[in-house]
Amino acid sequence: MRSYVNWMAGLALFAAPGVALAAADTVPQGQPGVAAQGASVPDAVIGKAGAALRDVANLQEKYQPKMESASPKDKEGLSARANAEAVQAIQSHGLSIQEYSSVVRMAQTNPQLKQRLLEAANQQ
Repeated sequence: MRSYVNWMAGLALFAAPGVALAAADTVPQGQPGVAAQGASVPDAVIGKAGAALRDVANLQEKYQPKMESASPKDKEGLSARANAEAVQAIQSHGLSIQEYSSVVRMAQTNPQLKQRLLEAANQQ
């Protein structure tokens, strides 16, 4: 079983221009506990975000080598494709980009939440 601890740095989806995580500053609506930094995030949301994190990490593994070897012209298309797949992966787990981004941002500053998220990501 792979560990996704190293992917915490890559949670901003991809380090390419035009990343969908730009919506991270938007507060998600209708998800109690997700919007407030100090609030407890429900286990169901953590489970969804962890599964999405696993999928996003797999996409990052898939696209990173391609981005490194691509020409500047091709990088734009690869970035768009990678971001579209990441958005689809996140939404397939029942989360909006804003909800996912909010959980990820909170996990980056909250050690307990980070641990819960990584445990959820490592479950198969």
